[in-house]
Amino acid sequence: MASQNHDRRNLLSKLTFKRVLNGLLIWASYHVSRISKKAIVWGRPISLSLEPTTACNLGCPECPSGLKQFTRPTGNLKTDRFEKFLAEIHRSALYLTFYFQGEPYINPDFLKMVKKASEKGLYTATSTNAHFLDDKKAKETVESGLDRLIVSIDGTTQDVYEQYRINGELSKVIEGTKRVIEWKKKLKSNTPHVIFQYLIVRPNEHQIADVEKLAHELGVDEVRYK
Repeated sequence: MASQNHDRRNLLSKLTFKRVLNGLLIWASYHVSRISKKAIVWGRPISLSLEPTTACNLGCPECPSGLKQFTRPTGNLKTDRFEKFLAEIHRSALYLTFYFQGEPYINPDFLKMVKKASEKGLYTATSTNAHFLDDKKAKETVESGLDRLIVSIDGTTQDVYEQYRINGELSKVIEGTKRVIEWKKKLKSNTPHVIFQYLIVRPNEHQIADVEKLAHELGVDEVRYK
C-alpha cells in the first residue's frame, strides 16, 4: 500500500499549472457538451499512448503482434518522429504510455525516448514481457526515469505460463524483474513502480495465491489482475 501511495504522489508531482488548466478545460468541455448536446473540445489530451514497436518475440494467441497478423508494417518508432510528437504534447499532457501491441524493449531507442519524456516531466509507463531485461537494460530502465513498469506474468510455473505466453520463458521474467528491483535499490530510486500483471484464464486461475507470494518475495510493488 505504501508503494502504491508513493506512485500516486509521484503522478501528482508531475502536475504543472498548464497541465492542471488543460485538465480543467477537458472537464469543462465534457460537461458543456453534455448540456448542449454538441461535441465541444477545449483542451488537449491528458493521457497519450504510443507504440515503440509492432514486433514481439512471443506468440500470445489473443494478440495480433504475437500472431503476426498485423495489417500494418512491422517496425520501430523512429527517435526523430518521437521528438516531434513530444514537442507537441509535453506541456499539456500528463501521462505517456509506451506500449500497445508490440514488445517495447525490441526498439533499441525505447529507453532513450522514455528518458526524454521523463526530462519533460511526464509520467511514463510501459508494459513488457520482461524477456530483454538483462543487467544492462535493467539499469538503463531505472536510470531512464520510467515511472511505471508493468510486467506480464501469467503463471508461476513454466508449464502454466507458456500456455498463454507461447515461446516465453518464465525464468527470464523472474530474473528480469529481480534485476530491475536490484538496480532500484543500488541507485536508491523509488521508480519504476513495478507491477505484476496477471491475465486470469482457466489454466492459471489456481496460481493466483502463488503469484501474490512470488511478488512479495521479489519485492514487486503491486499485483494487478485482468
